[in-house]
Amino acid sequence: MKAVRLSEFGGPDKLVYGEHPLPEVGPGDVLVKVLATSVSRWDVKYRIGEVHAFYGKATGHHGGIHGRRAFPMPMQLGRDVAGEVAAVGASVTTLKAGDRVLGVTHPENPLSLATMRGLGNLSGGVDLPGHTMFGGYGQFVARPEGYWIKASRELDPDQGAAAMWPCATAHRIVVNRLNLRPNDNVLVTGGAGGMGTATLQLARLAGASVIATTRHAGKAAKLRREGADHVVDTSRDDALTRIRELTRGEGVDAAVEFTGAPALMRLCIDALRLGGTFCPVGGELAEIPLRVVDMVSKELNVHGIRGATRNDQRVVAELLEKGRIAMPIHAVLPLAQAGAAHTMLENDTNLVGRIVLHPWDE
Repeated sequence: MKAVRLSEFGGPDKLVYGEHPLPEVGPGDVLVKVLATSVSRWDVKYRIGEVHAFYGKATGHHGGIHGRRAFPMPMQLGRDVAGEVAAVGASVTTLKAGDRVLGVTHPENPLSLATMRGLGNLSGGVDLPGHTMFGGYGQFVARPEGYWIKASRELDPDQGAAAMWPCATAHRIVVNRLNLRPNDNVLVTGGAGGMGTATLQLARLAGASVIATTRHAGKAAKLRREGADHVVDTSRDDALTRIRELTRGEGVDAAVEFTGAPALMRLCIDALRLGGTFCPVGGELAEIPLRVVDMVSKELNVHGIRGATRNDQRVVAELLEKGRIAMPIHAVLPLAQAGAAHTMLENDTNLVGRIVLHPWDE
């Protein structure tokens, strides 16, 4: 089969397209023909070694991510997969050849204490596609039966590949971490990316009024199309004043920050109403510019987020099939152009949505 593999950290040129053996299929595995995969900013972080530097620290509570092993080499990136079952192992019972499937982007360990507590997204002892097991940058992938969700044949594979990871995580942010309700006001910074766009749509679906931010005027109309009721230009000095005006002077009920920029984190904190909730997502190694007085004077809540539960992924798959949500697709490229897709993601300031790769296109 054809695949793109990463054997050393560096630029897009380190993504090498070539011929590789078909994956082995164990008794509990499902072999899937990949119809579409997608490129994320995490793929870029993996490629340049930023994630390896973080995850490669000592495991456990004193460094790295608890329950996750270090990034191995060589690696085949691509967390999302939409495809068709090509073959199944002898012990597989829920899927058969010809079924359409979506890859589970955050698998859970059912024996983990975290899963027993209802926090399957935090469970260890599992491999993550495109991070600690081969991802979708190939014509075929083989994974355990529990790593797949059966999908309708009517679902566009491009949507399945573009939406599952960002929308499932966004679903957990909206429903669990922010607990958004009808008529709440939510501020979303970095709304043009895949996860930001997903959050705009799901927040609107929850009945909230959405304020998005941008520094690029050309993105404003696109952000409104994806669910933003208002767009605030953060290159202006009056951005906070504008957010206050849009919320009758009260401030927003919740804010989610996807860029990791300290100035935007601070804007979120300042824009929150009394008792509001802040969810920082971007800038994994960044420090939050938060003071004790912020917590005390506003009685703020700060909620972390680490991936989606299996149920979040189930809900998103069904919402996609029903057409209730859809991910904007910025570009579709052949898998052989994965390097060009990474370059586009890193440099195109007008990008809104996701870039999809087709493993079978020339």
